[in-house]
Amino acid sequence: MTRWLTILIVLGAFAFPPTAAALGLSMEGAVQAALMGNPTLIAARFEAAKAHGRLLQAGLMPNPEFEFSGMSDVAFGAEGENSFTVGIAQQFPLTARLSLARQVRRVEVAQALREIRNGERLLVARVQGLYVKVQAARLRQKVAAEARESSMNQIALMEKRVAAGQGSLAETALLRVDERRWWNAARSAKTDAEVTMLELKTAVGLPADQPLELTQSLDAVVTTFQQKSPTSSPLHRPDVELALLEIDRAGAEVRLARAEAWEGITIGAQYTYDHAVDEPAGLNTGQFLGIRVSLPLPVWDDRRGAVTENKALRDQAVAKVRALELEIGNSIATATRRVELFQQQFNDYRSGTEGILRQNEKELSAAYEQGRVDLSDLLQLRAQSATLRVESVTLRENVALALIDLQATTGNHPAISLPYTQAKSSLSKKKP
Repeated sequence: MTRWLTILIVLGAFAFPPTAAALGLSMEGAVQAALMGNPTLIAARFEAAKAHGRLLQAGLMPNPEFEFSGMSDVAFGAEGENSFTVGIAQQFPLTARLSLARQVRRVEVAQALREIRNGERLLVARVQGLYVKVQAARLRQKVAAEARESSMNQIALMEKRVAAGQGSLAETALLRVDERRWWNAARSAKTDAEVTMLELKTAVGLPADQPLELTQSLDAVVTTFQQKSPTSSPLHRPDVELALLEIDRAGAEVRLARAEAWEGITIGAQYTYDHAVDEPAGLNTGQFLGIRVSLPLPVWDDRRGAVTENKALRDQAVAKVRALELEIGNSIATATRRVELFQQQFNDYRSGTEGILRQNEKELSAAYEQGRVDLSDLLQLRAQSATLRVESVTLRENVALALIDLQATTGNHPAISLPYTQAKSSLSKKKP
């Protein structure tokens, strides 16, 4: 009996595997998970390793050259004459070409790190925006579901009144149409929430089948943002640092192009052994030791075109920095103003519209029960009230998205000010 019970338990475990525990994340937790587990960001971080490899390679001395040559008269006179030469040569740079090459590669490493950090800045804003959109869609679904439940209760009440000969079929039909309307609104909001949740999982670096629970409400997200002291100037904008580094790199490329006109002097040593016929003494042996010096002359290729190109790149980088400064300044002003306007709209709804809706709905419901107003008037009021509540969710969502945009524009998220290091994912599955 015990044996068969054990077999049934094992079979049941395979037939009904335990479900994975839901991962609960606040908005900041989702941001940190994305910074560690986003596959695209992890792949992009290898650009820094590639740039570091180029830095290790840059500025190395060229390898020495070993030379060996031999000659013999075996194929012709066969008098026993032969000779061979052994030599070694090394090229030495005449200019600071090697140090300039290392300087260019160092700037490339810094650029790669700023590229990664700018990707992190954009990823933070994307994750925060998706988090807010999921919670806003769920809140709209809740409001629509409550409006639908209210319509269903009214339908049940009206059906009883019709059965008692006190209501009309037209009013019941209106209620049913209203119920379908809010059913569609709730389904639409639910669809938006599920689709956006999948996008959030992709950004975080989670598989689609991983249960994920968002633990921070929309109001809590907005409150968290509002508790931070706003800033009107960019604190950490990696794209600005990247543009400034482009100027440094172009300047280094100009100096490197000038230095490359003189590739380097080649100095070598040679040893020659010569076995030749010397009449009338016969075969004579000679040994020679020599030095070879090769000096390049930049007569035709003086790297003039490369110098001109890199000067243009430097001027272009300066122009890009000026354009970026103007764009960031205007973006900050726009984002700040957007936060103020959306917050004012939501405050106006809370202080004025919300109270008026509650008061009107209460008064009209009492008047309908007393028979002083028609059901169509009450339905219209409730439909408009529910519509305004849905719009209030959108207003709250707009405030949150505007705050996210302001944070991304100024670059004041704490993760953006961290040192330029690489992080490993704590959510990735271990491979056997």
